[in-house]
Amino acid sequence: MKNTLIITLLFALLTSLLWNPDIVSADELSGHAHENGLRYLISKNALEKDASGSYNANNNVTRGEFASYLSKVLNFTENNEIQFNDVPDTYAFVLDIQRAATAGIITGYTDGSFKPDAAISRQHMAVMLERAIDYLKIPKGTSSITFKDNSSIIAEYRPAVAVGAHLGIINGSNGNFMPEKNATIGQAATFIQRLMKLSGDQDADFATYVIKEISNSALVGNQSYTTFEDAEKAMTKSNQVIVQNDKIVKMSSGYVVTNKYVALYSETIKDQISVAGNTEMEYLSSDATQVKVRFADQVGYLKQADVTLIPFSLSKGRSYYSNENGEIQHRLYDYATNKYSASYIYGKAPAFMKPNEEYYSWNGIYFTNANGSSKGTAYNYYQFLPARATTQYTAQEIDDYIMSKLSEMESTGLTIYKDATTKSKLIGLGTALKEVEANYQINAMLILSLAQHESAYGMSDHAQKLNNLFGLYVYDTNPLNKNFESVAVNINELVEKFLQPNYITPGGTPGKNYANGAVVGSKALGFNVKYASDPYWGAKIAGHYYRAEKAMGFKDAGNPYTIGLTTSTGLNVRTEPSTGNSPLYTYARSGMPVIVTSSDTDGWYEVISDKLYTGPAYISKEYIQFIDTVK
Repeated sequence: MKNTLIITLLFALLTSLLWNPDIVSADELSGHAHENGLRYLISKNALEKDASGSYNANNNVTRGEFASYLSKVLNFTENNEIQFNDVPDTYAFVLDIQRAATAGIITGYTDGSFKPDAAISRQHMAVMLERAIDYLKIPKGTSSITFKDNSSIIAEYRPAVAVGAHLGIINGSNGNFMPEKNATIGQAATFIQRLMKLSGDQDADFATYVIKEISNSALVGNQSYTTFEDAEKAMTKSNQVIVQNDKIVKMSSGYVVTNKYVALYSETIKDQISVAGNTEMEYLSSDATQVKVRFADQVGYLKQADVTLIPFSLSKGRSYYSNENGEIQHRLYDYATNKYSASYIYGKAPAFMKPNEEYYSWNGIYFTNANGSSKGTAYNYYQFLPARATTQYTAQEIDDYIMSKLSEMESTGLTIYKDATTKSKLIGLGTALKEVEANYQINAMLILSLAQHESAYGMSDHAQKLNNLFGLYVYDTNPLNKNFESVAVNINELVEKFLQPNYITPGGTPGKNYANGAVVGSKALGFNVKYASDPYWGAKIAGHYYRAEKAMGFKDAGNPYTIGLTTSTGLNVRTEPSTGNSPLYTYARSGMPVIVTSSDTDGWYEVISDKLYTGPAYISKEYIQFIDTVK
């Protein structure tokens, strides 16, 4: 009796027309990169096997097939019997095509044809998907997404591509969309599944999760679970990971790398931070849809689709720091090529760094070895020197250095630096930079370092053609080619509209949380938090200052400022060493770098004001922690 019951149940399951996502059976789709999307189409009776018994998941999908998938998944029933001259009544998908045309999902060509057997291009697919988005009344939001090959997309189709990319339905690769490239049946299935997940279709929100173990730098095992929660409960060893479609979605320890430019909402400072692709972050935890990370002391969440999880034991290489001839070098790893791609020097190496050893840091301040053991703390002087510092170099010394540096760059033979000594927009800037320092109290060498980095020493296209030395209005998502009348106008715009009101003055412009410390800094604090998506932008700017100092005799580092960090939120800075007067300004965050100009006076330190102010400013000594900078 018991055996008969089991046989009966198995027969019922095998003959059912509906795919049950709770049953994971090994077949040609098991482990396929688009397994979930394909099984979703099967569950909607939109995808069937051919005469040979295959789903042909890797074949190019045709226009007729894609229209049929949408028609069946969206359950179109209305049919005005719209005719296309190349879709006869005997065509396999004729009813689906007619219903999709009635719903406005497809329109065909001007000659009355539909070309149902032609492989569908990615841009045509994007158009059909956008119409389906409209049909389902899914909010589109506002998208400014563009691709490197945007000009190759038919102009009238670009909005549809932007919407699909913005909603995460259809993506590009390495910044390109490849509009004429065809999609496979598997890819089409994934696009439609993503569409339906956005629409709220619970049937589309399933996944197959597999627990694998890390053994000898490889993933082994194939224990499958229908839900992430079930797989998570089954993780019992530290060397186990959860994998979905060959992508690790949970691990015990490791790090996270961004696949593209992303916006991270930091719970630490309650603000959005732009992050470049190929950026390493600390892995904290993850669930089926998102990953919790710590990024230079900022804690937030990113979508699983936007990042790659890498267990330490599977790492093929990581960015690291090292002591190279007494200088600190940061060597960067490119995860697209799995090779070390670049490096830069940005100061003297801290005393704890030994030659021929690799050091790691999530924020450029606290350093460990590969095992995570603490090795030391280091604040680079130029990276954490407040902008109100005054350089000891004269305008003539700055001009002489600029010409020496341009000659050096010209001698490299690189095309971009051809004739740099006669064409660079940096030539003769010394006087203008010292005037800014005198009038606005912003370090002339800091502005020069910014210009060198952002304009390729005054030789970039933006510098040469637009007099834009600082990348102003050149955003990752929407570059604006603003033409400045002169370099002087460009410098004034940097100072008056960016640095002074937003980045240096505490509190900044109301509604804009750009003031995270008056230093170039890092993604933890300083200009770098909001100015650039490159997490190492602040260190690279510091590197320009350091190399200039090295060439000019270390006048600034030889007579350094004393730097401290504030230790309290809501800290008031006053014009007198007393709480009896109104605050000059207030630091919303703790850990803000300040220049201390006098020793303890009745429990107060005199500091240089981060607000444009010529008089002395004071902070209670109990809220200042001095740091030993490396210089």
